[in-house]
Amino acid sequence: MNNKLKSLKEFFKSSMIGPKEKGMEKGQIQTPPNGTYEGVDLRLLPRFISYKASLLKEKMTLKTVMAILLILFCFHYFGTRFEVASLHKKLREKEYILAPGVLDFTTASPQAVPDSYVNDAVTDFLSDLGNVSANNIDEQYNILKRFMSDKLKVTFEMETGDWVEQVKSEGISQILTVIEKEIKTDEEGNYRVIATARADFYASGQYLGHEDQVIEMALQLTSPKKGKRWYLQITSLSLSKADAFKVKTDLSKGTAK
Repeated sequence: MNNKLKSLKEFFKSSMIGPKEKGMEKGQIQTPPNGTYEGVDLRLLPRFISYKASLLKEKMTLKTVMAILLILFCFHYFGTRFEVASLHKKLREKEYILAPGVLDFTTASPQAVPDSYVNDAVTDFLSDLGNVSANNIDEQYNILKRFMSDKLKVTFEMETGDWVEQVKSEGISQILTVIEKEIKTDEEGNYRVIATARADFYASGQYLGHEDQVIEMALQLTSPKKGKRWYLQITSLSLSKADAFKVKTDLSKGTAK
């Protein structure tokens, strides 16, 4: 039986029409190389994905660093601008108006105030204080008081009350001649004035005599206020005879020693 099956199998195999009989080449079945698909080497895919992930990570890191640097730069810029604005504000606080005889404002810092302005202001103050008569003493003193501090203004009115009444009642006139004046200053806009002067007194056209005086004033540059021509404020004012001033100076020198 087995022999018959083998003979039939060989018969059919020998009698079948193959590709050669048909005049055709036998189709070859090709197996693609291991790890490739449609010409793409799939073995490189893991490395490509890793490279792409690393590239994206680096880009995100770079963007984060740039954002942080931008924020820090903005903080630094605005902080610097704020500091500059604050310094400008503080500088403006030390800028004052100094324009004798002029109502328009002219800015001037304490370090840049010309000596001529201070000298002219002191001359005007001394003139208002010392050149008085029964007709103008109220006006002169009122002009002077406009440049005094509030505390000094009250003290000045109290101390000069009797003198004003005497000038008016007796018709006294006083002419002040400044012989010498010394003006010292510091960097904060404070001035100390010591003026040596001669006061001549008249009444009813008659000469009553003279008195050597020393006038001491402390001045300070103040911020602008309405109604003032210039802005040197008198913070202290004292008038004494030359002999009394000399004694006081000698005593102060002895105490210092």
